Amino acid sequence: MSSVDAVGSRKRTRKLWYGVGFLGCVAGSLALAGPFVAPALRKHCLPYVPATDNTIKLIFDELKGCKGPLIDLGSGDGRVVIAAAKHGYTHSHGIELNVWLVLYSRVSSILSGTSRHTRFYRSDLWKTDLSPYNSIVVFGGGESMMCDLSVKLKAEAPPDTDIISCRFPLDAQHWTPVKLIEDGHNPLWRYKQL
Repeated sequence: MSSVDAVGSRKRTRKLWYGVGFLGCVAGSLALAGPFVAPALRKHCLPYVPATDNTIKLIFDELKGCKGPLIDLGSGDGRVVIAAAKHGYTHSHGIELNVWLVLYSRVSSILSGTSRHTRFYRSDLWKTDLSPYNSIVVFGGGESMMCDLSVKLKAEAPPDTDIISCRFPLDAQHWTPVKLIEDGHNPLWRYKQL
């Protein structure tokens, strides 16, 4: 093999490794970003928007005295569920489609010392049975989603369930708010299943 052939072979090998590296970067980026982009492709677009500390305070001011099982629909990074455990809820659950946010929530719960009272599931809220929960928290995702969710809550939530809807109200055909809590651009509505 001549030195010219050896140099050409090394260049081809280097190009091959550059190509493999590039494809690996693309695949890794898709794996990490996919769960954050996928919500935009669903019927109800539910982007991840973290709850503010003030919103969490207002939620638990409203739920003061409630200790039954709580579920956060679309729990994101888990801050509402973790706060529920800190407020005395012994069964605080969060459901979320984004696998990275579920894993982050589980780690956050362990680090905050609340993991005995919290559970995080990668689950679709439309396929989750809400009947075991006395307190339900949801950060709404627009009028269409809230209309469908209102029907689901009416059918599945047990009597005396406290429901806190953040940012978007439930459908007025099915629910009448017990209270509206103003929080700047993040209003909260409290509902009670009768």
